[in-house]
Amino acid sequence: MRRESGARARQAEHIRLDGVGLSYFTPREETEALRDITLAIGKGEFISIVGPSGCGKSTLLSLISGMLKPTRGKVSIDGAEVTEPSVKVGYMLQHDHLFEWRDVLGNVTVGAEIRRMEKEAARRKGAELLARYGLGDFMRHAPAQLSGGMRQRVALIRTLVAEPDILLLDEPFSALDYQTRLTLSEEVFRIIKDQGKTAVLVTHDLSEAISMADRVLVMAKRPSTIAAVHEIDLDEGGQLSPWSKRQAAKYHDYFNAIWKELDGHAVSPL
Repeated sequence: MRRESGARARQAEHIRLDGVGLSYFTPREETEALRDITLAIGKGEFISIVGPSGCGKSTLLSLISGMLKPTRGKVSIDGAEVTEPSVKVGYMLQHDHLFEWRDVLGNVTVGAEIRRMEKEAARRKGAELLARYGLGDFMRHAPAQLSGGMRQRVALIRTLVAEPDILLLDEPFSALDYQTRLTLSEEVFRIIKDQGKTAVLVTHDLSEAISMADRVLVMAKRPSTIAAVHEIDLDEGGQLSPWSKRQAAKYHDYFNAIWKELDGHAVSPL
């Protein structure tokens, strides 16, 4: 585990969780899902979250988005407490959920329409992003005519058209074959960095977590909290792509250290 670097410490804070906890209640009992989550995420930072199945990784995304309210503590974006779903947040899920009766351009404007953005402006932005990221020739195609990787790129562009500042990625590559997954992680990383977005990725793929993120958070089993934080600092320097990070000398050191923390799910809180 590493201390915050001076550069990261000076990074403008975008998301903050202060002592956040979440419990589920039934008439008979309380089930504590998350306990005392305290975290600051800088503007433009890419965070990956790993941990045992059922430890609350996706729940944490729902709290940041405002779709869930914490039982304890506070979630803030740009210093303002999150009390409802925020227009500053976009969500990319495991499945693309494209509408088969709409063409690609029609699909990428769905989020903008829900947020009641000006329709023609949304279509122009959608067309521009599709062209910029290699899908310009497919604007009039039906989703069924696209590969799995192309569909996920469309889903990401749909999220970007709605102009969020923050992207929450909930295992967006898990339904894809391994080769497509590697290729798409490169493309999604490039798009997010190009657009200057803050991103939080939940994944079960440790290689994916390390290769895409500036920091990897390891969560403990329930009641879950943040057990470890790894700042990914590779000697090669520069803005490495996910594939280049996988080839870096220190990559395996991070992999082995985090794997030991996850092995057997016996991760103790900090």
